[in-house]
Amino acid sequence: MTKGDMTQARVLKIEKGDRITLPEAFVDRIGQQYGLAILVVKDGNVKLYPVDSSTVMYLKLVIEKLSKSFLEELTMVFMEVGLEDILFTSGICQAADQCFYECYFTPKQLNVEVSNLKDRLQGITGVKEVLLNEVQTSG
Repeated sequence: MTKGDMTQARVLKIEKGDRITLPEAFVDRIGQQYGLAILVVKDGNVKLYPVDSSTVMYLKLVIEKLSKSFLEELTMVFMEVGLEDILFTSGICQAADQCFYECYFTPKQLNVEVSNLKDRLQGITGVKEVLLNEVQTSG
């Protein structure tokens, strides 16, 4: 990498397994021991987000009826519980006759218990179901 470069790239061999091996220069620059790998199903792309913990949560909201206030209410809940750093979000996705919202985050930033977050999210207008699970750690 030369001074002024904004990115670095390498073509890596993809193999089945539970480990991702990156070039030394990448690992040194990332500076984190863990990475959250997300497969975006609709386009087959894989995204990798460095994280400082092996504990990451997956949140899925099943939205029965999308209200005008949904995003505002969601933002308020996130602010109230200290959830400021979302690693990845699908945004609001429509599938057939339902809407969904998905995101990933590290729970150590929360100022409430995960169960309390779930209760607060259930209170958002139009939310039918809240799924909140820890992402499986490999290796």
